[in-house]
Amino acid sequence: MAASPIIFGDGVLDVHIANGVARLTLGAATAQKDAKPEPSGTLVVPVVQLPALARVLVEVTKQVEQRAKEAMAQAQAKATAGEAPAAATDGDQVSGAFRFNG
Repeated sequence: MAASPIIFGDGVLDVHIANGVARLTLGAATAQKDAKPEPSGTLVVPVVQLPALARVLVEVTKQVEQRAKEAMAQAQAKATAGEAPAAATDGDQVSGAFRFNG
C-alpha cells in the first residue's frame, strides 16, 4: 500500500461545494512577516460525510482541551510540591502526544 500524503494546514483558506463534494483548501503560514498563508493542499470530502468529519474534529478538540487542562493541573501541583516536570515516557514520541481512533 502506498503511503498517504501528509498535508500540513494551520487554517482553511477556501471551501467550495459542487456536485455533492466539498473541497476545503488548507493553508499554511509562511515564514515571511505579514505574508498571507499559502495553499498547502485540498481536502476533498463527500458532502454527506461532512457531519461525521465535523463530529470527529469536535471530539478530538474536546480531548485536546481536556488533556491540556490535566497537564496544567499536574504542572501546577508539581510546582506547588517543588517537583521537576516528568520526562516523556518511552512510548511517547513527544511528551503529551496521543492518538485518537474514533
